[in-house]
Amino acid sequence: MNITIETLVGINDFTLLVYCDAHKMYYFSIVNALGKIYTCDSSFPTLSSAKFMGISAIESAAIDRGD
Repeated sequence: MNITIETLVGINDFTLLVYCDAHKMYYFSIVNALGKIYTCDSSFPTLSSAKFMGISAIESAAIDRGD
């Protein structure tokens, strides 16, 4: 599997990693402060859409925690 890391963003206590595969589809993973990794099973057609969904997932997790 050939992937390229496209962006790495720190948001609060989370790290958002957006990466692209050989078919130019984008994916994201989120790492929390304890090192637990959440990987989204969906693919996205653009970097911006994957980044948007990743940020939305982080915001949702922060709301669930009460941040």
